[in-house]
Amino acid sequence: MSHRPGDASPLMARLIEAARAQDEAALALLKDRATLDPDRVHDLRVIVKRLRALWRLAGTQGPRKLADKQDKRLRAAAKSLAGARDLQVMGETLDALRAATRRDYEKEALDRVRELALPDDAGDAVQPEKPAQLEQAFLDDLDRWTNLAVDGDDDTLIKKGFGRLYANARRLGHDAIAEDEPEAWHGFRKWVKYQLYQLEPFAGPLENSDISLKDFKKLGKKLGDLHDLHVLDDFLRQAKKKADDKEPFGHVRQLIGRRESALVSDCEKRTRNAFGLKPKAFRKALRQALDAGA
Repeated sequence: MSHRPGDASPLMARLIEAARAQDEAALALLKDRATLDPDRVHDLRVIVKRLRALWRLAGTQGPRKLADKQDKRLRAAAKSLAGARDLQVMGETLDALRAATRRDYEKEALDRVRELALPDDAGDAVQPEKPAQLEQAFLDDLDRWTNLAVDGDDDTLIKKGFGRLYANARRLGHDAIAEDEPEAWHGFRKWVKYQLYQLEPFAGPLENSDISLKDFKKLGKKLGDLHDLHVLDDFLRQAKKKADDKEPFGHVRQLIGRRESALVSDCEKRTRNAFGLKPKAFRKALRQALDAGA
């Protein structure tokens, strides 16, 4: 029989309050807005990721169909903002590459590639009109969380929720290291973010435990940088085919390759560190931290 969170799972009740706070924050960002500036687009996309992570966790406790449905709705909401953000990120990645090189010919190549590949109106593109259904998506999500009923208790949440999701993320990390392919790193990156966002509501109790949110956060940042490089490289590979002046693209892609190699090495080390605990040890550390913080 399903029950209201808090009857048998105070931890789930806390997660629901965290999710409701995210929906309310999104609605505040959208209120009385006709267009969305770059910071607002970024903040909304992060909120969507947090909510999707929490739905994945809630889905392990009974409402699987509802969780899957909400995950799809939120993913669609994020897609309505994706194009604008992608243009901005590619520009920022080019800026970061320029700041990191001392070679004048590479700086010149980066400037030329920006001129040839990024549209002149990119600045306008990162301030899109507010998608018509976005506010309703967050209103509906808030209602789903408010009325959510689940089956499991705290022990079930830790074992079948946090524990299984951690084990899956850990496996994907080992796979990414072994395969070293953009798709594998990208898939792992999403699960690292899920892991971080699922644990963030318990940041206080975890502060002095064997589970480091700081390690997950740093790993997620590095994996994000790696993904941005992959997106830029793929974009430039396609843009090069259409450009008459192909030489600067070659220089920039060589620069991307060097940066990618360094990032992969860093991500491998951080993955082994962040996911050093075996799943059983992770569950035990989480249980002890939450009991101590109760």
